[in-house]
Amino acid sequence: MTHPEQTALVEAAGALVRWDVLGEPGPVTEVHEQQRAAAWLWELTEDPAVLAAVHRLARLNWAQSWWPASTVAGVPPLHPALLAAEHAVATAAVSHLLDDEQATERALSALLPLPLAALSGHAEALVLAEELAELAEDFGVTPPTPTAALTREGFALAAGADTRPDGVVMQQGSALVDWSMVPAGAVDAAAEATWFILRRNGKTLLEVTARPAPGGVPPRLAAQFGPIDLPLEPTPAGALTGSIPLPANALLLPADQRVLTVYAPGFAEPAPPDPAAADRRAALIAHARTRLDDPAATLTERTARLLWSGA
Repeated sequence: MTHPEQTALVEAAGALVRWDVLGEPGPVTEVHEQQRAAAWLWELTEDPAVLAAVHRLARLNWAQSWWPASTVAGVPPLHPALLAAEHAVATAAVSHLLDDEQATERALSALLPLPLAALSGHAEALVLAEELAELAEDFGVTPPTPTAALTREGFALAAGADTRPDGVVMQQGSALVDWSMVPAGAVDAAAEATWFILRRNGKTLLEVTARPAPGGVPPRLAAQFGPIDLPLEPTPAGALTGSIPLPANALLLPADQRVLTVYAPGFAEPAPPDPAAADRRAALIAHARTRLDDPAATLTERTARLLWSGA
């Protein structure tokens, strides 16, 4: 897909069914094995309930991969237990048309304790728990015991982290983090990564800082700045930071090489920035905000703000 970050996708038997979360409401179906797809494809046009169930799974798949949690933009993270529970139930509902025959078992294996105490006013949460218990019993799985909501440890740190380094700053800049260059939930969806060339203790250094996403465990990433690569490690201040000594001629790098790319080694290779990425990112962040109060959104999306503010 041209823009996977705005694509809600279901991998069905012999076909892909996808929606553009920023575009038209109807799906696009790409058939690559006609015989396999023919066994279920008719259901999408003849049974609105099946189409709605596939759409729901597609939306949950998008949320798992691309939800733009951001301290900067005020988009709370999704509760992983609710997301896993809704994903398992939605997967089971359309398991007969999925490409992976073990999809429901795999979804059940990702279950986490539901925060039912924090959702005592939401009847939907109890319904979800009951559906999940029935599904788990059918597959011989014991669902985890319900627990409290997420902890906000690290959220305030990330929100207030000072990204300006110690030393005499000689050059500085910032760049968006391409979402396709890092795993889902690795970085704050709206924050820019920053770079500084500075003098400290008689040395010229390049220092790069990225802001991790709220609610997750900061991963180890890397940054490329012109011909220079350096690792980014989590710090107690709640940021991902790395620094590396620079040769004396580093300040003479031409402007087209003073470009910062943050990526996850082994996950993606650095690539030139997409000029249209900023607009798509802003649109997806705005879309996520609407989902927080949309009655048609998933329970996970509609309760994200409640669970995060009360954690």
